Amino acid sequence: MEFDTVLAAIERARNITDLSFILNEWRNHSGLAHIIYRATSVPTCDKQNPVLLATCGEALMRHHLEESNARPDGAFLDGHAFLPVDWMTLDRTTSTDRRHFVEAESGIGRQGLTLQIRGPYGERALFTIVSNDADHQWYRWRYLHLRDFHLVAHYLHDRAMKIAGLRSIPGMRPLSRRERQSLQGVADGRTPQQIAESLAISASAVHLYLRSARRKLNSATIAQAVGKAICLELIGINKIN
Repeated sequence: MEFDTVLAAIERARNITDLSFILNEWRNHSGLAHIIYRATSVPTCDKQNPVLLATCGEALMRHHLEESNARPDGAFLDGHAFLPVDWMTLDRTTSTDRRHFVEAESGIGRQGLTLQIRGPYGERALFTIVSNDADHQWYRWRYLHLRDFHLVAHYLHDRAMKIAGLRSIPGMRPLSRRERQSLQGVADGRTPQQIAESLAISASAVHLYLRSARRKLNSATIAQAVGKAICLELIGINKIN
């Protein structure tokens, strides 16, 4: 499945079961070992792991959760802030990271990349892709597809929160035509300079429109704003408004 196909499928999802099916189909076609999405903290819900989507079996997922719950969630990500974390860059000599890699070696996968998601309404989630590729294959694959996975992760999170009824969309100021066009350009994979050229405006104006759109959408990053705009059907997938 191409990334655009995954985004379109997520957009059509009507329940959590649909999202789970999409991740399994994506895993099967991508060659990845597993894909795991876990909402770890949602202000409107006191349930532990209120949304959990995983392509690994129940027994393996239970082990994953037991290991994670034995320490502060995402502890092995400390010090990386918002950056994606490649498991190969972690210090395997510490007790926390040793537990993490014992977990990986138990069957989840050899290589891994974890994206930290901070939603606009205070929710937190982790999105992990796991592979059994050799090191050189993993480096190349990660380099080619990291941006796409980042976009899918934020879009999946927004859709999961909305479907699960864990996020209410407050009144929002409408986006201007230029704001939507700028967000659409980012969604289509274009740089601010390329967007500016297509709209016959300056790159600084595009940056201004992106910032204002991000504020209106109450998003922490442009990637989140793009994901939310797609979820709210303010922009489309590979379609210029």
